[in-house]
Amino acid sequence: MLKSLLPALLWASIILLLSAHPQMGVPHPIWVIQPDKIAHAGAYALLAFLLHYGFRQPLMPVVLGTVYGICIEFMQQAFFHGRQLDVFDMVANLVGCLLGVWFFSRFAHLLPFLRK
Repeated sequence: MLKSLLPALLWASIILLLSAHPQMGVPHPIWVIQPDKIAHAGAYALLAFLLHYGFRQPLMPVVLGTVYGICIEFMQQAFFHGRQLDVFDMVANLVGCLLGVWFFSRFAHLLPFLRK
């Protein structure tokens, strides 16, 4: 199982590295769908997709991906200069995890390299 989780661990490491960089861009009003939130959802959708490949069941990827995203947000507030905790990023991470699991359950059979 560890071998099948390696892609998810690699992607989680990339998310951590990207999260450590100072935030770029211009603030948007809260009611505007921000590119940042779409990026969060996409990154965590891929994480959940890869976790689903490793665990082969849908609950663990959603829980682990969401908890990881929450931890990253708190780490940004505490340790990364120029970054702050954003609850809406956490929501985008959760939505991304749900989408990743949904995509895996619908489309993994079309990707021959995902079959065990």
